[in-house]
Amino acid sequence: MVILHHSHPYFAGLTRYRLPLFLEVISKNGDKGVTLFFVLSAYTLSVSLANKTANEKNPLRNYFTRRFFRIAPMYYLAICLFLLCAIRSPTPVSVAANFLLIHGSSPYWTNSPVPGGWTVGIEVIFYLLLPLIFLKIKDAASALNLFIVLLLVAKLASSLLFKHPVIADHNLWGLFVYENIMSQLPVFLVGVCLFHFTGEPQMTLASWKSKPLSLALLAILALAQLLAGSVVKDFYIFAIAFGILAYTLSRIKIIVLVNDFMVWVGRHSYSLYLVHLLVANLLLKYQLTRYSSDPGTDYLLRAGLLFSLSCGISLFTYKYIEAPFMALGKRLILRSEHRNTYVHAIKSI
Repeated sequence: MVILHHSHPYFAGLTRYRLPLFLEVISKNGDKGVTLFFVLSAYTLSVSLANKTANEKNPLRNYFTRRFFRIAPMYYLAICLFLLCAIRSPTPVSVAANFLLIHGSSPYWTNSPVPGGWTVGIEVIFYLLLPLIFLKIKDAASALNLFIVLLLVAKLASSLLFKHPVIADHNLWGLFVYENIMSQLPVFLVGVCLFHFTGEPQMTLASWKSKPLSLALLAILALAQLLAGSVVKDFYIFAIAFGILAYTLSRIKIIVLVNDFMVWVGRHSYSLYLVHLLVANLLLKYQLTRYSSDPGTDYLLRAGLLFSLSCGISLFTYKYIEAPFMALGKRLILRSEHRNTYVHAIKSI
């Protein structure tokens, strides 16, 4: 979805185009692939935390170890490649912030030096928040309540941030209002809700009659939407739709969405995301973005080329960067668990 989005003529530096309407709609909404990623990330991390908490002696420390080795090495490589290719001219401070994975906290750092790196910055902040959410939220009703509250808070925060920008660049600030943790946290909560809903197979409509707070919050949300407008923005609706679809796929198999190709894309999706950003920017830098005089054909050829090149490179980066460092993280965790077991055995003697 994101590759389709970044294949749009706008990102190819083309100003005169007229895509067929269905391609325009698909391309412009392809950025919601990030929304899908956040939903599924929150869900899979919740599943992992539940399993590891029950079976490990130091689940919290192991959780952060896994997260670092899962996301940092490939992102560090992306930073180096973007710097090497001179795609942008980031400040030393922004480069340092990206290496420290704190770039999601400033509009000047989020997409510098890696355009599109904001998603990694937001993901890291969510990593820090998830253990607390996991500790406090124990059922589907509580997860839904928190989701609704965060939607209302996000609306309030976005309104205040728009009215009171803290930097002079209004375009950059407007982008940051969307690309910050307060705006995106409700999306992650859809994944947390999905985790609890799939874990409560006996949940029925009757069981929700004993959840008056959930019903009251739903009423408040509906009133806020009607009175204030745009509380439930389109990317939140996409997140909810993705959550419902994922819940459906946990019950039935839809072959179009559950197949070997989709599994392969899912496994390599992190590399694909970072690699395609580099490929797209290099094609733009060297003005290799136009392949046909017909806008629709040109768009499809560009999307196919971008996807193909990114897949080829991702095969390499997943095999030699992602997989080895994930394995290293697992070895460190295993060694730590064995050491703790040994110490505990000695103390018990």
